[in-house]
Amino acid sequence: MPSRRELLCGLGGVALTGTAGCLDFGESRFSPGSDATTDWPMPRHDPENTAFARDAEAPRTGVKERWSGMPDSDVRTPAVVDGTVFAPAPEGLVALDGASGDELWRFAPTELPWARAPIVHDGTVYVTIPTDGLYAIDAKTGEEQWSLTEDIGRCRPHLLAGRLVENPLVLIGDERGVTHALDPANGEERWQIDLFGSIRTMAYRFHTLLIGTSGGELYAYYSQGGTDTPQELWRRKVGSRVESIVPTDNGIVVGTFDGPLRNLRDGTHAGTTDWTAEREHARSPPVHAGSWIYSTGWESLSSLRVYDKNLHWRVGGNFGNVGPVAAGDTLYVPGDDKVHAFDLSGGTGGGRFTFDAKRWSYPVENSGIQGLAVADGALFVACEAHEKNQAGLLCLEPK
Repeated sequence: MPSRRELLCGLGGVALTGTAGCLDFGESRFSPGSDATTDWPMPRHDPENTAFARDAEAPRTGVKERWSGMPDSDVRTPAVVDGTVFAPAPEGLVALDGASGDELWRFAPTELPWARAPIVHDGTVYVTIPTDGLYAIDAKTGEEQWSLTEDIGRCRPHLLAGRLVENPLVLIGDERGVTHALDPANGEERWQIDLFGSIRTMAYRFHTLLIGTSGGELYAYYSQGGTDTPQELWRRKVGSRVESIVPTDNGIVVGTFDGPLRNLRDGTHAGTTDWTAEREHARSPPVHAGSWIYSTGWESLSSLRVYDKNLHWRVGGNFGNVGPVAAGDTLYVPGDDKVHAFDLSGGTGGGRFTFDAKRWSYPVENSGIQGLAVADGALFVACEAHEKNQAGLLCLEPK
């Protein structure tokens, strides 16, 4: 009689068309995070948009509420640095104590500023106010340090930083199609790139700056930071409005407004399509961890291998298109009225036949989850609170 392991291998071979042999059902490829002091300095964690905090301690086997705050507000993805939560909302950028949820300060340069998701670098918070501009704010006091007055639209600031970058830059795109590279300390412009179409999103990895537009164009530039204007490498029309860009060792994973995720080649065949995922299974901004990306669609949550789209594991459900995040060995996924935690390695089994992948679910009583962040040993859940006294921001910690 075949063992359970042999049976699962057989099922996995049926589920993964074109996959030879059995999946690896050994130990997890990921380890629990152990650092309870990690930061989440930008919407997708880092300049590469991985949305993965490898060493962060976070709720794994159970969760409870540490605090809830910002009632009656529509909060988007916060940044969390040095124990302070920087939450963007219609009323401005609000700084909260990460341990208690107490408000520390509020920045609102206009009556209804509708702040976008911020980034934090070296003691300064950078936040955009649509139609108004980019502001640099002292992270401790909330005092304005400098500003750039441009019609920013929906673009968020991005940090050009990382390995091999000697002089980091703050990048921001505007509605006219101009990408501005600014000195983080004083806002002085180091260079600018003029593209066709309003700037939507960016990513940076290993000297390659990637810029996506609302018209569906993806541009790749060679840049080392500093004062030298980047050199264009290639450009590609990828569909409608570019929503997410994640560069990896095996290409560039791109998501658009009405399309699925696709992986573009780099190197000799740069910009050409390597593979395309199915929209019902993978269309949200993905997590990139190890050799895998994790994304949600209309019907499921999927883990796909970057270099060949091979299905690692999949679970059914209606998860929407808000991007998941990950920390240690745990994946956090927004649902309609809950936030879910999954084993990054998919539990037992693989493909469509995975068992014990889900670790827990926590109900969220509001009109929808807008973003997630993992820092300080906790999971921060940004919500759209339309009912009176509903919380716009939750802080969840291990039970």
